[in-house]
Amino acid sequence: MALDHLTVKALSRPRREEFTQDGELLATWWRQSSPGCYYWRCLLPARRLPGQVLRFVSSDLAERSDGELWWPRMQGACVWQFPGNATTGTLMRGMQTDGIRVLMDVDDNYLRVPDVMVNGGLTSGWQVGLDRNGSTDKYSFEAHARIARFVDGIIVATPALADLYSQLNPNVYVCRNSVEPTDWPEPEQRHDGVLRIGWAASHSHKFDAPLVRRALKWAADQPNVEVYTYGVGEVYKFPGRVRKVAWTDDLTEYRRSLSLCDVHICPLIETDWSRHKSDIKAMEAAMAGAWPIVSSAEPYRPWHDRTMVCTTAKDWEDAMRWVVRHRDEIPALARKAKEYVLAERTVEHEISRWREAVAG
Repeated sequence: MALDHLTVKALSRPRREEFTQDGELLATWWRQSSPGCYYWRCLLPARRLPGQVLRFVSSDLAERSDGELWWPRMQGACVWQFPGNATTGTLMRGMQTDGIRVLMDVDDNYLRVPDVMVNGGLTSGWQVGLDRNGSTDKYSFEAHARIARFVDGIIVATPALADLYSQLNPNVYVCRNSVEPTDWPEPEQRHDGVLRIGWAASHSHKFDAPLVRRALKWAADQPNVEVYTYGVGEVYKFPGRVRKVAWTDDLTEYRRSLSLCDVHICPLIETDWSRHKSDIKAMEAAMAGAWPIVSSAEPYRPWHDRTMVCTTAKDWEDAMRWVVRHRDEIPALARKAKEYVLAERTVEHEISRWREAVAG
């Protein structure tokens, strides 16, 4: 296929937060901008596969003297993070034409509008139908669905996503989010008698905030208890003495901040969209040395027989009362949660599934 037959827009994103390594690489991830998604869905498996993670720029598409396409940095199979526009779809088709195995990776439901809207628009910046403007090339749920139908396979983060995307493509691989223990420093031990409770969540979780509003207020009003909200407190006002911590994309700082708490809550209202999310927040809590308390929603199913589970606002109030009254039991519960993650949810444990996906 000649370059003039492959219409693409010049991509000139800066080459930052890329990862590569020496030797034969089995896959190349073409990443999106989100630092968290880059880490969990690209960097961790690429380190172990082995593979590399790149940002696609215009120089990544070249043409040989015979008119054939050439992808200078491409090695192994290619994995595109949640693609959804014409440019990306065209590039993926071009790679398939060149005999490259082409996969997409999804860590969320990108087939429909998310639950939370911001200023009348989608939180993700995506639109519903195809962008037919001809000059903007915006991402859309419709374009994403079209791409999902022709790729060689779809890598998903959860079984619920597998059920969803298997309606579009028969080749779906469940590669769960998993941790790299060496990325997590040992939490500092504190002996000041203060119980610290946290909720770390992006702005999209303001939809879930009413579930825990009264519970967090009550806890924050108790002696020797501090309550912190990370990120979500910037878009949802909590009453009383609940403290607000600004969100950060610096993962080292984020992990350090999480480790300040003894308990982390993971509330989630289950909807047709949210049920396809993963249990990252519970794993992060455990690795930070805290005890995760989880929602009864589908994403936290792996934790339902391992910790306290809440559904209603009253459940969360009861949970906070139990935590405050049984604070001496929290360290042992946190250790048990971390033991589960280290035994069953590490990237070393999960990497064979990634190898299966890229090999086909």
